[in-house]
Amino acid sequence: MSENKHSHHHRHRRKSRWRSFLYCLMSFFLSLTLSLLSLCAVLALTVFSEDYMLKAMNTSDYSNTVKYELKTYMTDLVYASGFEESFASSFTDSYNIQKAIENYIESFYGGDKSIVDTTAFKQQLYAAVQNYITEKNLDENTVASDGITYFINEAADIYSDQIAIPFFSVIGKYIESTRTSLSVAIGVLTVMVLGIAAVIFFTNRFKHRRYRYLCYGLLGGALTTAVLPTFILLSGKIGQVNLETRSLYHLFVEYCSGICYAFYIPVFILLALAAVTFGMYVKYYSKYRNANP
Repeated sequence: MSENKHSHHHRHRRKSRWRSFLYCLMSFFLSLTLSLLSLCAVLALTVFSEDYMLKAMNTSDYSNTVKYELKTYMTDLVYASGFEESFASSFTDSYNIQKAIENYIESFYGGDKSIVDTTAFKQQLYAAVQNYITEKNLDENTVASDGITYFINEAADIYSDQIAIPFFSVIGKYIESTRTSLSVAIGVLTVMVLGIAAVIFFTNRFKHRRYRYLCYGLLGGALTTAVLPTFILLSGKIGQVNLETRSLYHLFVEYCSGICYAFYIPVFILLALAAVTFGMYVKYYSKYRNANP
């Protein structure tokens, strides 16, 4: 009788160990799917978001810096073309750089790739040149039309270089092609998270164990999600990038830092849920211990 009781107890312990192992494995997969879901959600809210890019531009004062740099380059071109320095200042001050940048971003996220439209710029610059000739009482016959054309084309190239965002050409080919795939991935991962959580919750007979394994998964998901952005921010690699212009540098730093900080939104949400499940675990575990002294 004693041997049968001992054998039964041994089988029960072995079965309990296997059950604990399986639930720990499910907690691991829950943390993995939560971290992947967090990654996809952050990408959707940052890299794939036009509003995020416009916000990064406003925060980094991108348009004003671009206007200053454009004025500097235009001044050098104006000198070489025989115009007065004031012409470059008056034109760049009157041209709406902010609107031009917003149009560029909107067209990019609308699927028109990363090409700067210089049509409006050329038209306004040509009109400004004609007004300049009239104001200065210059003889139009002495101003070669091919010289004006060359000046406008060179200015348009400078304008295009200043408005364009080089790293758009890198991410641009992926944004449009993967936008739908990202939405599908978010949907699939959401279903997987809910499914794994449901299995953990409804197949555990004891309530304290339900919340314990859910807490493991939530805490693991939070820690896994926080690793990469924390490493990048602490390494200082973002600020060490070498870019051609000051405007692009500030924009790149603001853009990439913002993406890293965005990861902490799901991290804090997961930590808050982990704290709730831990509190529920403590509550039901104390009831279990009292009922089974």
